[in-house]
Amino acid sequence: MTSLPHSANLEEDTTRLLQTAVAALDAGAAAKLQEMLDRRPAITQYRTEVGDGGYFASATLLHHIAGNPIRYPLPANILEVAAIVLQHGADPNALCGVPGNSYSTIGLLLTSKQASEAGVAVALIDLLLAAGAKDEVFTDADVLSKPLWNGGRATAEALVGRGVAMDARHAAALGRLDRLQEILDGAPMERRILEEALVYASMQNEWEAVRLLVTRGAKGDVNASPGGQSSALHNAAWRGNTDIVNLLLEHGADACVRDNQYQASPAGWAEHGGHAELAALLRSREGG
Repeated sequence: MTSLPHSANLEEDTTRLLQTAVAALDAGAAAKLQEMLDRRPAITQYRTEVGDGGYFASATLLHHIAGNPIRYPLPANILEVAAIVLQHGADPNALCGVPGNSYSTIGLLLTSKQASEAGVAVALIDLLLAAGAKDEVFTDADVLSKPLWNGGRATAEALVGRGVAMDARHAAALGRLDRLQEILDGAPMERRILEEALVYASMQNEWEAVRLLVTRGAKGDVNASPGGQSSALHNAAWRGNTDIVNLLLEHGADACVRDNQYQASPAGWAEHGGHAELAALLRSREGG
C-alpha cells in the first residue's frame, strides 16, 4: 500500500485537530479545549473550509465563537471558551470568507442573531477588543445597522446603551420615538433617508415609528433598503407585520411595487414568508 505524502498527512491531522477543537468549543468543554490548546496552540491558526465558499469559508477556531452561521446552540460559558482561545494566540483580526464577503470575528458577532439572543455579543466584542481587535466598533457611524438588519436587535440595544449614536434608521428600528422626533425636527432630510428609516421601522414592527415617518412624507413603496433592493412594504409583508402593511397602504403605498432583486411584489414576499392571508390582502390591492 502506498503511503500518503507527508503534506497530505499533515493536512489531515490539522483538519482533525481543528474539528475536535470546534466540537469542544460548541460543547462548552472548557477543560478539554484548554488541554488541547496547551499541547497544540497552533490549532488556533488552522483554517477550515466549512461552508459554501461564502462569508464563513476558511474560518479559524475563534470565528466559531460568534454562532454565525448558526450551527449549534452557543454554550452558556462562551465567554470562558473564547478567552481560552484568545489566550492561546488566536488572531482577533483574522478574516474568514472570500474577497468582497469577508468578516472578522467582531463582524460575525455584529451580524449574529444567535449571539444577540444570548445577550453575549457585546461582551464578546469587549473581549476581542481587549485582545487587540482593530475594529472601531464604537466609532463606526453605521455599526447599528449591522445587527438591526440581521436579527440582532438586542446587540443594537446594548451598543446604544454603551453610547453608540443613533441615526434616523436606528431610532426608527428601535422605537426610540423621542430621538426620531428630534432628528426629524432637525435639518431637512432627503426622501431616500426618510424611506430607508421607514424600511427599518417596518422590518422591526415599530408601528409608532412607522406612523411618525409616514406623517413626514414617507410612503413605503420606495426600494430603500441597504443596497436599494426592497421597500418598507416588502419587508413588513415578508415578516407578517400586518398592522404596518395596513398603515402603509392607508397612506398611499403602492402594492404593485417590485423589488430590485427578485422583481417580486410585496404579496410575493408575504407568500414567501408564509403569510397567506396577508398575501391575499396585498393581491387585492394590486392594480389599485
